[in-house]
Amino acid sequence: MRNSVIRNNLLIIITMLFTFSCAQTKESEHNISTETVAFPEYIFTPTTNLNDQIADTLAAAKSHNKQALFVLGTQWCHDSKGLAQQFSTPQMQKILTDHYQVLFVDAGFFDKGFDLVQQFSLPVYYGTPTVMVVDPNSNKIQNRLSMKKWLNAYKVPLNEYVEYFTNFATNNEKPREISSAMQTYLTAINDFEIEQAVRLKAAYGVISPLLKQYMESDNKDSSAEFTDKWQQVSGFRSRIQDDIQVLITQAKSNIEAGSSAPLILPTYPSFTWE
Repeated sequence: MRNSVIRNNLLIIITMLFTFSCAQTKESEHNISTETVAFPEYIFTPTTNLNDQIADTLAAAKSHNKQALFVLGTQWCHDSKGLAQQFSTPQMQKILTDHYQVLFVDAGFFDKGFDLVQQFSLPVYYGTPTVMVVDPNSNKIQNRLSMKKWLNAYKVPLNEYVEYFTNFATNNEKPREISSAMQTYLTAINDFEIEQAVRLKAAYGVISPLLKQYMESDNKDSSAEFTDKWQQVSGFRSRIQDDIQVLITQAKSNIEAGSSAPLILPTYPSFTWE
């Protein structure tokens, strides 16, 4: 009896965790109708010519004076499918058609999509959907500081989608100049992120086959090994994102105080398999 209870609890935990914060929410709260069907262009499907698709998307965006919009996700992710549904609404269709060249990219089971994010100077992706608004003239990500928002895309109401993508479509401000002191700090933060990205990508390689096995099983019966490893990876990637924001705040505070003190970089415990 006790083993049965533990097994059931593990199944509940893994279902909650591994949907990438894909918590169930009432459709009526966020204007997602159960009858909304994602358009074919918003379906995540495997491809063998990703680099060509990226290049074509950037070229088309530049030619039509639009932003490039890349979405890395999967068909088994609740939030990825929620975002696809919202993109298919009339309100979002007008914004996307008028202002964006959109490409949906399949992340597989955390074994694909790295070429996409690395092309735009992201060392790794932290979950799905990863949403990148890219200036096709500079190939710079415009929404990097707010990308984490879309890891919970299903819970974001439609009016926030409209506001967010309207703002980035019409934001023609020139980027602010970065002081040499801040650039020094940002270089240190970038080096820190790259170092952690190596570990995270390797960790994805560990959980990918277990994730695939779980998702393709008929009864979604997770093993204790998968539950344990998924919890470790999920916690690690979340902490990295939060800590990077803390480091940026720390850098700004140092500069405002006239200090050039080094940043206090966080450390993380080893994974059990390392």
